[in-house]
Amino acid sequence: MRMAICDDEPLWIKSLEKHIIEFKKSHNEIDYDIFASGEELLNQYKSNGNIYDIVVLDIEMKNISGIETAQIIRNMDSSVIIFFLTSYKEYVFECFRPSPMNFWVKPVSYKLFIEDMNRAYKRIEEKNLSIKIIENRKKVRIRCDDIIYIENKDRKSWIHTVTGIHKVNKLLSDFCKDLDNNIFVRVYKSFIINLRYIHVIGESTLSLYESSETIPLSRTYKHNLINKYINLKEKENF
Repeated sequence: MRMAICDDEPLWIKSLEKHIIEFKKSHNEIDYDIFASGEELLNQYKSNGNIYDIVVLDIEMKNISGIETAQIIRNMDSSVIIFFLTSYKEYVFECFRPSPMNFWVKPVSYKLFIEDMNRAYKRIEEKNLSIKIIENRKKVRIRCDDIIYIENKDRKSWIHTVTGIHKVNKLLSDFCKDLDNNIFVRVYKSFIINLRYIHVIGESTLSLYESSETIPLSRTYKHNLINKYINLKEKENF
């Protein structure tokens, strides 16, 4: 799970970092980035797309406020979970405009932090935004949007993502159950691909963005692949 913390006061960032470090003892798959202004965070979004599951924003920042930042982010990313940080309770009504999960009054207690983080985890799982795997005896959470394709290789499933490869002892058929079958489609007996990464569909192969590999395409799965791909594009362009 990826998290962004945006606050122009180092004191409050350090306070949240302590909570995250403690929380990681039971949820070691959290990665987080720190930003000192709304402009920095928005530049990250514009450069790298919707890479965060959770965004924590201080409301009272210089230049562009946390609320303004959240409204711009919400236009780019409808599913990201937002938490607001504030020193003043009277901001609470403005906070709800970009549909945050909650607002935290500084200093944030660990009890409130862990309760809301557990709620955020649950929401992410319910929306199928990520999957959990066991890799090297550790629990790892992978964003579904980051998965390019999955292949069966050397008696394992190799999950190819934008950040690297994960190798797990899990059947492709099990991934078919866990992943959204409107996005993830089997194209060969040993390959599942993410439709959003399709570059070119050939006669018996296909190519994917973010990957230099040529993926085999079986006649058995080709008709279903094309139909699912057309449906996805129609929905995205609606």
